[in-house]
Amino acid sequence: MSGGTQIGRMLAARFAQYDGTVYSAGRIVFWHDEHGEFVDQLDGIAGPDAADDALRDVEVLRLERNPFALKHRMLIEQPTTKFLVYMTGALPADKDNWLLDLELAYGPIFTADRLSMIVNELFPHEASSSTRDTWLAIMRRTKPFFDDDALVEALSRRVHADDDELDFQANMVATLLNLPAGERSLQSIWRALLAQYADGDATGIERITATGLANYHWAGTRTIYRFDAAHELERPTVKDFVLWLFRLAWNGFTDADHGADYYANIRRDFDMWRNDPRFATTMRTLAEDAFSELNLESEVTAMGAEELASHDIFREVDDHLVALLYEGLGNESIADGDVQRVIASRRYGLWHDDFAKDYAIIAAASALRAQLRAARPLIESIASPEDGFRLYADELYRVDGCYRRFIAAWKEGGRPLPGRPIAEDLEREYARYQNDLSVAWQKQIDAMNAWTIDAFPAQTDFYARNVKKVTDAGRKIAVIISDALRYEVAAEFRERLVAQSRWNATIEAQLGVLPSYTQLGMAALLPNAILALNPTDHYCVLADGRATAGMEARAAILSAVDGKAVDADDLLDMKRDEYRDLVKSCSVLYVYHNVIDATGDKAANESNVFDACERTLNELDSIVKRLANANVTNMIVTADHGFLYQDHDVTSAEWLSDKPSGDAIWQRKRRFVIGVDLARKPAFTTFTATQVGLSDPNDERVTIQIANGLHRMRLQGYGVRYVHGGATLPEIVVPVVHINKGRSASGDARRVEFRILQNTDRITTGQITVDFLQTEPVGGKISERNILAGLWGVEPDGHATLISNEVPLAFASTSKDLADRHVPATFLLTMDAARFNNTVIELRLSERIEGSSQMRRLDATAEYRLQRGLAFDDGFDF
Repeated sequence: MSGGTQIGRMLAARFAQYDGTVYSAGRIVFWHDEHGEFVDQLDGIAGPDAADDALRDVEVLRLERNPFALKHRMLIEQPTTKFLVYMTGALPADKDNWLLDLELAYGPIFTADRLSMIVNELFPHEASSSTRDTWLAIMRRTKPFFDDDALVEALSRRVHADDDELDFQANMVATLLNLPAGERSLQSIWRALLAQYADGDATGIERITATGLANYHWAGTRTIYRFDAAHELERPTVKDFVLWLFRLAWNGFTDADHGADYYANIRRDFDMWRNDPRFATTMRTLAEDAFSELNLESEVTAMGAEELASHDIFREVDDHLVALLYEGLGNESIADGDVQRVIASRRYGLWHDDFAKDYAIIAAASALRAQLRAARPLIESIASPEDGFRLYADELYRVDGCYRRFIAAWKEGGRPLPGRPIAEDLEREYARYQNDLSVAWQKQIDAMNAWTIDAFPAQTDFYARNVKKVTDAGRKIAVIISDALRYEVAAEFRERLVAQSRWNATIEAQLGVLPSYTQLGMAALLPNAILALNPTDHYCVLADGRATAGMEARAAILSAVDGKAVDADDLLDMKRDEYRDLVKSCSVLYVYHNVIDATGDKAANESNVFDACERTLNELDSIVKRLANANVTNMIVTADHGFLYQDHDVTSAEWLSDKPSGDAIWQRKRRFVIGVDLARKPAFTTFTATQVGLSDPNDERVTIQIANGLHRMRLQGYGVRYVHGGATLPEIVVPVVHINKGRSASGDARRVEFRILQNTDRITTGQITVDFLQTEPVGGKISERNILAGLWGVEPDGHATLISNEVPLAFASTSKDLADRHVPATFLLTMDAARFNNTVIELRLSERIEGSSQMRRLDATAEYRLQRGLAFDDGFDF
């Protein structure tokens, strides 16, 4: 609001007292404007051009040299005219003032300096006179601020009647920095200044200085944050503060003279800045600048992995930590549990994204090595086909899963230096594991008279065991067959699915067909009583005499049981009504998905097979959700066969030196041969057709031979790293994932539960350590959670103030041992805690709303009585 408008209203009120007589109050008003602040606005305030109608009949007289002429005019010539007598400069002494009699007759001299008018017009009228005097004193010290009408207008929206000297100046600084309404804390002010500094912008601190608020700002920073450098430096800068702040944070908010409680206020605010994802870019920029100035490189490089893990401010910490973890993996000096714990602790650090690929490689490599070491004694325990099959389905599949995730992470790319020897070493160790397992398993195969294991269902019985019983009960079912979906990939798919709300899934293993190739595996999953090789090409398979190769042939077989077949890509391309109509039209729907085998079977692409596994996981998720949207509640995901994969070139020892021979060789692949009366040789496992469950019209002359162990046969034009068709466990342990989407909240995924272990109800010192217990392990539908915990003081009106640092807590343990799931947190009281002494304060918890940067408060809480006695004054007096 302009000063002229305000003055106009005030003058109009004076002139409104005029009753038309010569000596009436309000006919003549003397206005003393010592510094001539309004000389340029005078014509717009009174006279013919006045903005206020009530002042347009007022004549303006400027007191210059001849006061007698003015007196004569006002009293003799125009005795009923209203006059505004405008005077500048110092007022004359009474003995020299020739208009003193008129000034006394017509009322007090009107004065209206700009600052007084601002206080009277724009700031709360209910403020006491002493408060207004306090404001006015500040305004006179900071006049440049109040020369800007826009700043004054903005400040007027912040000021409250009970604002004291500190509050008023805080509102001024908040106005200069354009902070959101209601924000004026030192934490908010410094957040804005730090953001500007990170952007190379000094506007905020320059305006604070230019308007006379620098002393207030730095004094508050020194008092509240203990920024003692502000006292030592003649003119502290934002850079000085940044360097002090990051050095202090690096030292854990302690120094040679003071403990952590001395710096509790700045620690609290630093934690808030660091934990706010919206401020992460600023913090990263500040940290990068500070590190080079603070010369911390030698300190970082002197630390071990455990010590470094307690720091997360500087990029160089993660850089060196990654190097140490690689080194520890290389010389096997760090346990997998420690590796996983350290990497988990970095997940929400400032620099995690920059090193995410390296952390993924290290975590996967460490997990693989741990699984390989754990598997070795298990392999030695295999004493029967049942033992071997069950061991793989229960435990050993994890090794292949860890290997897949490691190779995928490695190919995603990390740092070029120390990882290669680790990768090569793990590749050799995995190859030894594959060989040892295949040798142990081969011993069991050699003792088998037929391709059956009594304790496990055969793939040829899939339809009768899993589909028919559902349709016989009058329910629909969908079967998704993903070509080459290895058991370990299916197990990961199940884990991902059940981690989501309302999805339930179980996995079981069935004995895959032999040879473990697509045509036979696909045929085995269809309704059938008798499977036989096609007599015309000896590779394709007949089910009850009907062809099974291709979508059309499979659809024809399924039609007999009110079933249909569809390609997964076609299903995913359908519109909602289209796939719903498809589901309505049948009782059984077979969905054929082919990503893994389509990638691995091509020599040029086989090295991308693990990428294809990841794509398969994502597409299967989309398929089952699309079917669920079509009201399919019963679903099965299965495969025709598994596969072997190694990321190294096949060695001479892995090639089969012998060649198959016999009366006829119909099919010869990398891992198997089909023919007539094939010669039995030590390099091959030989079965008749009937021994592997195939009908043989030639009276058992049809012969199946499988290359023993991991061996490949030399052929042109086929891949060699990715193979299947043989009898190793990764090839023939076929997954059957039963899926159901529940309708009740009991199937909801949820975050892990925890509780506060409160062993006292009082706080008598400047800090307290609280123990939290994760009450259950993470896994399945129970996911990890990350919370922020802090101590809050509560005013009588319910307003709460954070009076400690906020501590991030991660509840992510998968351990079944309760002792491993304790999470301690230390809280340091800030200066704000002083006003809550001898009251009950609260430990409050909050967590981020998923998919946003907003926080929500949790119900869990604990109460403590703050009772610090005389010692509370130490360090809190301000």
